[in-house]
Amino acid sequence: MQPVTNVHELLLKIAQGDESAFKVLFHSWRDKLYFFILRITHSSEMAEDMLQDTFMKIWTNRATLPSIHHFDAYIYQMSRNQAISGMKRMAQETLILSELKKAPEPAEEDSVAHRELNREFQAILHKLPTQQRLVYTLTHLQGLKHEEVAQQLKISSSTVKNHMTRALYTIRQQLLQHIEMIIIGMLLTPLL
Repeated sequence: MQPVTNVHELLLKIAQGDESAFKVLFHSWRDKLYFFILRITHSSEMAEDMLQDTFMKIWTNRATLPSIHHFDAYIYQMSRNQAISGMKRMAQETLILSELKKAPEPAEEDSVAHRELNREFQAILHKLPTQQRLVYTLTHLQGLKHEEVAQQLKISSSTVKNHMTRALYTIRQQLLQHIEMIIIGMLLTPLL
């Protein structure tokens, strides 16, 4: 990788859609910004997410890059804003999750196998990372669309889709380990 000698030239190339110039910018700033965000958030997972969000925002708004005269200050301020927004979002997620935990338990007449299956599913759901659990809960249990979840959590639709994909993969893998219980639960569930 070539060293960045003229940031303004690099920004001009990125503004024109040059992905290789964007990669140079990313690799030049990745570590510095990661540790900067980590000092704000005290969370490596959150710092990684905010770092990705920062660079996604730079790419999305690349047309404005040529007008930036002090890129160092610009990128640090953007990273700081992303970190603060992420922490606010995390506080909001914690509040939403605490509300969701107040959901009623299954009815008494449910079969033992169904209750056991539900308990296992809840345990798997609880083990998911916060963002994945929240996206899954809002989408599948609350019935919100990806765009609505993105708006509520103040993240992009593609981030919602990524979290949902990861959550579904984990849930499927974990439930496959309990396939016998699932089959028994389905056999004992009365037909409607």
